[in-house]
Amino acid sequence: MEVPNVVVGLTILLLLAATSSSLAEDSSSSLLEQRGRALAESMCSQCHAIGKSGESPHVGAPAFRALDRRVDLDSFMERLREGLTVGHPDMPTFRFAREDARAFLLYLRSIQTP
Repeated sequence: MEVPNVVVGLTILLLLAATSSSLAEDSSSSLLEQRGRALAESMCSQCHAIGKSGESPHVGAPAFRALDRRVDLDSFMERLREGLTVGHPDMPTFRFAREDARAFLLYLRSIQTP
């Protein structure tokens, strides 16, 4: 039994559409992570180690790559949105917009080390 060309063409079209949408999601995640890194560099790097290696410039400031050991990253986005405060005077209060908090959290998750 021979498959009609229309069916083959539709199948190929559906596969291409599915592939292109998943690629778009991957690139948007990558762009969000880049945005998160830019936020970390501009707002946090003066005190914190923000990459996968290196020491924090400020004594006692935790390295971001190990932040998941100190805070629950699942609830951290809400803390960023509500206004992140801690109990020492050197840490300013930060309040993030929804997309910035999402980008920042995606970046943090991307650098966590075991």
